[in-house]
Amino acid sequence: MLHKKVVKKFLSLNLFPKLMMMLLLISILPIFLIQFISCKINTSTIEKQTKELIMANLRQSSNSVEEFFHAYDKIIMDMYTDSSYIDNLKYINVWDSKNYYTAKHQIEEKLENIAYVYSEILGIAIVGLNGDAAFYDTVTVSGEESFCFDVDNIRINDMFKDSLNVKHAIYSNTIHISDSDYGSKNCFYIAHQLTDFNNYKNGPVGSVILCIDENALRNVYSAGVDFNSNVTFLVNREGDIISFPIEAYVGQNLYHGDREESVEEAAKEFFQDNNFMNSSRLEVHTGSIKDGVFTLVHVQNLTYALRDVKNISRIIILIGILVGMVCIMISMSFAAITDQSVKKIIHAMGKADQGDYDVRISLEGKDEFARIAHHFNDMIVRMKKSNQQEKEALVRKKNAEIKSLEAQINPHFLYNTLDAINWVAVEHEEFQISKMLIHLAAILRYSIQRCNETVMIQEELEYLEKYIYLQQQRFCDSFQYRIHIDEALNYGRIHKLLIQPLIENAIIHGFPGSTGQDEIDIVIKKQEDTYIQIQVKDNGKGMPRKLAEQFNNYDYRKDRIETSIGVRNVITRLKLYYGDNSYFHMASGEQGTTVTIVIPYEI
Repeated sequence: MLHKKVVKKFLSLNLFPKLMMMLLLISILPIFLIQFISCKINTSTIEKQTKELIMANLRQSSNSVEEFFHAYDKIIMDMYTDSSYIDNLKYINVWDSKNYYTAKHQIEEKLENIAYVYSEILGIAIVGLNGDAAFYDTVTVSGEESFCFDVDNIRINDMFKDSLNVKHAIYSNTIHISDSDYGSKNCFYIAHQLTDFNNYKNGPVGSVILCIDENALRNVYSAGVDFNSNVTFLVNREGDIISFPIEAYVGQNLYHGDREESVEEAAKEFFQDNNFMNSSRLEVHTGSIKDGVFTLVHVQNLTYALRDVKNISRIIILIGILVGMVCIMISMSFAAITDQSVKKIIHAMGKADQGDYDVRISLEGKDEFARIAHHFNDMIVRMKKSNQQEKEALVRKKNAEIKSLEAQINPHFLYNTLDAINWVAVEHEEFQISKMLIHLAAILRYSIQRCNETVMIQEELEYLEKYIYLQQQRFCDSFQYRIHIDEALNYGRIHKLLIQPLIENAIIHGFPGSTGQDEIDIVIKKQEDTYIQIQVKDNGKGMPRKLAEQFNNYDYRKDRIETSIGVRNVITRLKLYYGDNSYFHMASGEQGTTVTIVIPYEI
């Protein structure tokens, strides 16, 4: 109830206090809203951009890690396709004392070449079925002493035994290896069985084991890592950390025994438990590596990313206060000017309402109020004239034009027809005269009744057949006619007497032609579903091309063509009836004349 009273009171105020209250409210309100809205927008924008950047970096890092592992897949595939490994392993597997050491030496030379190309490989070994190994170790730079492999016990190594039983690569956890002579390193192993493709049914002939430096893997994905902002690391399916920016955490497990939680949730808990980033707003995204064998985890500290939002908000508040003060000053000036303009307009409208049509509004400038005043002054002038009377006068004028044009047809036709009947009465029997009189009566009745109305095309064609019959009698059957029409168009509607002047023009001006048999074809068909095309074709003597073009470009409002009243009549009525929805075209040559008209399809 109180709300309604306040609204009612506000609406009862004059324009000036309304404008002042509204403009002041609008000026002050942004000061309170800008901070909230800007903070939301800025935070949302930064979060969105940060997430997009995270995903882009994660995709790039995932691709890089994928390529890192793909390089070792390629090494193993090259070993598969290099038959020398298989051939030398045969000597090692059967303890052929004659060729054993030669074969082992040849394998070690090839392994040394591979290790030389791939600096991140700490060691690479080919192990036979009995546990005999040929290796090269880049840490010891030797094929005799190994930092990576326990050569004496490699036959009981779980990775070696498992690799002989599966067709895919096996990856170990990251292991910390320490040696008093060679220092310490974090590394992980890749094992894959070797098979003789020529005798694959006999099973594997050995296994290849790669020892990879975890530090090289870390360098692949860790570009841009900042522990205050973001951290990226690699885990396996079990949640074991394969690679981490801090070596001390390599080998630990993300989970606390609960494997049902997602990797994202486990990563958040792991970071919170170890006080990384000291933030409750951690954004975690993951990328699958090697079809889920590994998962690249990216943790982003959103609090750090949004640290500058508060400073931006303070600046916006200060700007809002300044803008609000300026708005108050502008609003007061604008409200006063607007109030004066509105009062002038209201005063003039009141006088006009009382019948004073000489009142005018005088406002300077080109703003909206000045334009309203200008239009008001024009409207007052026009109000002295009756729009309705003008419309009715135009309608009466149009109907008078149409009736005048239609009236031009009937006397002209009636004169010629009566002349023909006169000669028929002299030369023929009374039955033919009777038939002609019946047709003439029907034509006159059709022409006079329902003037300026539409009829069905079927009715118009019945009239045309009677008219053509009388013309055939007049000219002693010197010409023939044919009517072609889509049956579906019989019930379409057309304005009366649109076709007859075109037929009369062909009979009077086109015949006789040069063929010896004068013909008229009337073709009525549908065009594009929404129009009717009507063509009147004759094989007469045609007309000059210049005259045909005059008809095609005829403007009934200003052009004057002294011949072919009937054709001009049709063109004019088409424009009056259908406007731009109608079409007229005349084509004439030595083979005759074709007149085409197009009108809207109406039912």
